[in-house]
Amino acid sequence: MRFSFHLLLVVCLIIIPHAVFAEPVISPEPALPSLTRGQEVVVHGKEFPPPDEKGGYQVILNSGKPEERIMLPAKRVDANAFSFTLPNTNDQLPAGRYLVSVRMAGKEYQVPGDLRVLPDSLAPVHLDAIYPLTAYPSGKPGNDFDISGQNLAAVPQDNRLIVVDRGPVSVGDAKECDEMKRTGHFTKTCLFVEPGMETRKVHVVNFPHGRYDGPIHIQLQVGSNLSNALPLTFSRVSQAAALTTALLVFVVIMAIVVLLVSRGIGRHTIGTRQFSPWTAFFLDKETNTYSLSKFQLLLWTSVFVFSYLYLFLCRALIQWKLGLPPVPQNLPTMLAISAGATVISAGVTETRGSKGSGPVYPSAADFVSTGGLVVGERFQFFVWTLVGTFQFLTMMLMTDPATLSELPDIPANFLYLMGISSAGYLAGKVIRKPGPVIRNLTVVAVTQASASNPATMTMLLKGENLSENGTIIVDEKMLEQTSYAITGKKPHPQAPDPSFNNEIEIVLKDAEAYLGGSHTLTLTNRDGQVAAIGFPNNAPVIESVSDLAHGESPVELTVKGKNFSGVITGTWKDPGENSLAIGADQVNRKSQTELAVSIVPGPAGTGSLTLVSQVGLAASKQVTVS
Repeated sequence: MRFSFHLLLVVCLIIIPHAVFAEPVISPEPALPSLTRGQEVVVHGKEFPPPDEKGGYQVILNSGKPEERIMLPAKRVDANAFSFTLPNTNDQLPAGRYLVSVRMAGKEYQVPGDLRVLPDSLAPVHLDAIYPLTAYPSGKPGNDFDISGQNLAAVPQDNRLIVVDRGPVSVGDAKECDEMKRTGHFTKTCLFVEPGMETRKVHVVNFPHGRYDGPIHIQLQVGSNLSNALPLTFSRVSQAAALTTALLVFVVIMAIVVLLVSRGIGRHTIGTRQFSPWTAFFLDKETNTYSLSKFQLLLWTSVFVFSYLYLFLCRALIQWKLGLPPVPQNLPTMLAISAGATVISAGVTETRGSKGSGPVYPSAADFVSTGGLVVGERFQFFVWTLVGTFQFLTMMLMTDPATLSELPDIPANFLYLMGISSAGYLAGKVIRKPGPVIRNLTVVAVTQASASNPATMTMLLKGENLSENGTIIVDEKMLEQTSYAITGKKPHPQAPDPSFNNEIEIVLKDAEAYLGGSHTLTLTNRDGQVAAIGFPNNAPVIESVSDLAHGESPVELTVKGKNFSGVITGTWKDPGENSLAIGADQVNRKSQTELAVSIVPGPAGTGSLTLVSQVGLAASKQVTVS
C-alpha cells in the first residue's frame, strides 16, 4: 500500500509540470513564404499560450543588423497558430531576408527558416474586375461593389481606394467599420475582406455614389504600388425606372396618334355597334374585318419604336452615352418586308377583290380567317409575326440595361422565314376567289300573310362578290332552297365567277318570324366564304313612349326611336283588349327619331302600341296607362 502511494506521487510530480508548464513548439512546416509588403503571415505550431497580463504576442524581424530589428504586433489565432501582417511601405520594411522570432508569455522563440520580403516590382497590384460594372440607385446613401485582383492588401484598410482624377476616397477604420457592420447602419465607406479571399478580393460598402454619378475609374494603392484603373458607372436611374419611362413615353406617343385619328376619323359604326378610333388602325372598311397585313405592320412598328426608345433611355440614363443609338443592319429590311406585305395586299385587293367579310362584327378571328374560313397561309403569317415580335422584345428586355448597346440583330434566316410567310399570305389572296361582302341590306317590300299565303319579305343586298347561287342562313338556321329565291340584279364586271353580283335580291317566302325584331342574314358562296349582316335595318324601332293617362278622348302619345320614315301606320290595343287601327293621318312625324301618335288611351292598365312602316315592317312597345 505504501509502495503504491509513493509510485502515484512520483507519476504526479513528473506529469503535472509537463502538463502545466509545457513549452510552445513552432513547426518548421510550412516554411516561411516569400511575400510582398502588406500581406499576412501565418505561423503554425502547438501549445501557443493565450495572451496574459505581461502583454500580447510580438514578432521581431531581424535582418542581421541590430539597428534594423523591426517589431510587429501579432495575434494568436488559436493554440496552434498565430499571425502577423507585414508593413505596407518600404520605409517600414525594406525588401530583403529576415529571421523571425516571436515573444510570447515573456519569452522569445525563434521561428524556423527565414522570411523573404519581395520588392513591390515583383508583385504589382493588379485589378481584374469590378462587379457590378454599373451601380444602380439602391435607396441607400451609397453603393456596394466588389473589386477582385492580385496582390491586394490582406488588411482591408491597407487598400487605399482612389477615384482617378478625383483623388482618394475617405474610408472608416477597422473598429468603426466593424461596428457599422454589426449595426447595419453605415455612415462611412468601409472595406472588408472575406476569410480565404485575402489579397484577391475587397468588398466596398457604402461608396458615396452621389459624389461620383456617371462613369468613373477606380484604382487601389497598396503601399507604394498603384494598380491599374477599371471603369465603374453610377446610373442615374434604376433598371425598372428606365423600363417604366420607356413605356410611359411610348404610351404618350401612341395616345397622341390615337387622338389625331379620333379627331380626324372618329368612331366607326357597324350594325348597331360603335367601334373606337383605336380599331381604325386594324379595320378594313371594305369588309368591316380586321386586316392581318395592317396588324403585322403596326405590331412590328410598335415593337421597334418602343425598343428604340428603351435603348435610347438605357444609354442616356444608365450608361451616360448621349446620341442616337445605332440601328441594326437587318432592321430596315424587316420593316420593308412588313410594309411591303401591307402595300401589295392592298393592291391585290384592288385587282382581285376583297376577302369575305364573315360575321357581322369584326373579331380577332379575322386575322387567321377569310370569309369565316380559317386558312393556312394567314395562320402562318399571323403566328410568325407574334413569334418574331415576342423574341425581339424578350432578347432586348433580358439584356442588362448597363450593357445594352444596340437593338437585337435580326438573323438573315429569320428574314427569309418572314419573307416566305408574307409571300404565302399574298399568294393566297391572289389564288383564292374573292369572298362576299354585304355593305347594305334594304327591305324593299313585305307582303302580309293571308289565309292562303304566308308573309313574304323582299330584300335588296348591295356589296361585292354576292353569288346568286349562294345559300342563305337566317339566325344560324340554314334555309331550304325552296324557302327563298336569289336573283342577280347587277353582275360584277370582270368577276372571277360569273355568278357574282354587286347587287342581288333575296325573297324570303315565309317571313312572318322576321317582320319584327332583329335578325342576322348570312350569304354563303360556293367556296364556303360567307358574309353576314343584321336585318331589317330600315325597320322602325320604338325606344320610349311618354306617360299616358286613361280616358276616352284622343290624346297625343310621344314616341321616340329611329327609322321613322315614309308612311307609318299602326295598331293600338288598349288595356281593355280593344284593338284600334292607327291611320297615317294619326301619325305626325316630327323627325326621323320622334313621332306624335293620336290614340284613345282607354281604361287604366297596360296597352300595346304597334307601328308599321311603309314596306310593312313592324315594331311594338307596351304602354302603361295610369
